[in-house]
Amino acid sequence: MVPSGMKATIAAAALAAALAPSPSPAETILVPAGDGASLQDTLDAARPGDVVRLAAGEHRGPVTIAATLTLEGEPGAAIVADGRGSVVTVAAEDAVVRGLEIKGSGRDIGALDSGVFLARSARRARVEDNAILGNLYGVYVQGAEAAEVRGNRIVGIGEGRTAEAGNGVHVWNAPGAKVIGNEISRGRDGIFANASRDNVFSGNRFSDLRFAVHYMYTNDSEISGNVSTGNKI
Repeated sequence: MVPSGMKATIAAAALAAALAPSPSPAETILVPAGDGASLQDTLDAARPGDVVRLAAGEHRGPVTIAATLTLEGEPGAAIVADGRGSVVTVAAEDAVVRGLEIKGSGRDIGALDSGVFLARSARRARVEDNAILGNLYGVYVQGAEAAEVRGNRIVGIGEGRTAEAGNGVHVWNAPGAKVIGNEISRGRDGIFANASRDNVFSGNRFSDLRFAVHYMYTNDSEISGNVSTGNKI
């Protein structure tokens, strides 16, 4: 038997829960190109679950995604940086970057300048169906567990010495990361995996590289169904 005082407390709690405002639904935020607004300001103001959709045309980078949201492009949308740092940095888990042209990274190997840089905190982030063009590294997965790089066209800088180019997809200490169904060309190595485990590298096409897959200190992983043509080794 529930004491009458406790019944009153339970009833009051139930009433408060019923009257409390429900969480606002996720929104789709359309960002026009060339209107002078800061894409970074839009990303900073977005809430978890929102979709930030870029209209066709060029949008200024670099940008950082710090919330669990989706950054996507309509056909013809591009993020173009000014040749310094990484174009898109993802710091939030479960974030998605898709359907964009991404170009304009820096050329500093030591700084890991990339088209898309996935920080350690970007667990389960997805980079999919993008054209990542002319960057030093295409996608750098820096410890982001279970991240996924899928269905992208990644073209490196294609000039200078091979040793000074970055890799198409670089995976460092990112257990469970998957690189699937990408087309990777004109860089140093297609996929470079180092100090990682439980990865899947499957269904990719590699051309005009040094190694298609360069595999170091990486264990318990799958390499399957890839196609390598016209590479040096």
